[in-house]
This record gives sequence, C-alpha cells and structure tokens, in this order.
Amino acid sequence: MAEHQGAAREHQPEQPIELPGDFPAPDHRRDQQLCLDAGRALMLCGVLVAIPTAFYPADGAAAADANKRRALLGFVAWILGVSLCLLGLTPAAAPWAVRAGTAVAGTVLKYMSPPV
Repeated sequence: MAEHQGAAREHQPEQPIELPGDFPAPDHRRDQQLCLDAGRALMLCGVLVAIPTAFYPADGAAAADANKRRALLGFVAWILGVSLCLLGLTPAAAPWAVRAGTAVAGTVLKYMSPPV
C-alpha cells in the first residue's frame, strides 16, 4: 500500500489546451451592476413618490384622484426597480434576461440622469 501513495501525488491531471480560435465567455459583471444601479434608483424614486401620498391626505376629489395616480406610479416604479435588481442578481439562470434588463436599465438611467 505504501508504494501506491506516492504514485497519486506524481500524477497531475492534464490542463485543457486553449486553441487560438476559442474566445472567453463574455463578462456580465457590468450588465449586472447596471441592472442593480438602475433598480436601486427606481426603487428609491418609487418610494419617494408613493410615501408622501400616505401622509398628506387630499382635500378635494381631484386631489384625491391625483394622489391615487401618484401612489400607483410610485408602486409601479418600485416594482420595476425590484425586478431589475432581481435580474441583476440571477445572471447564470437567464443571461438573455440580464441583457434585456440592461437595455431597460440603460434607458431608465438615461432619462433619470441629468445631461452633462
């Protein structure tokens, strides 16, 4: 048995040979970060729009209607932000979804960021 113990240490597994035509897998970290950033921004904006409607009640019917629309808009923005964050956290499950989320996130950040 002693003669077989050393044999296992001497045998090294073969390293895969990379051919010149092989390309590395695309790096999705930038897409993930973009989805997370846009998701966080949308979640924050949704909360900032929806929360004041709960604390400042409307006086008239028109103001109450505007408050309801504002609350719905804030809720939709918050849900979209949560969805983008979840897409950014699950790149291995669906890389096509991360690309779609990146397109949405780019559009959202373009409209939300001031021009330079």
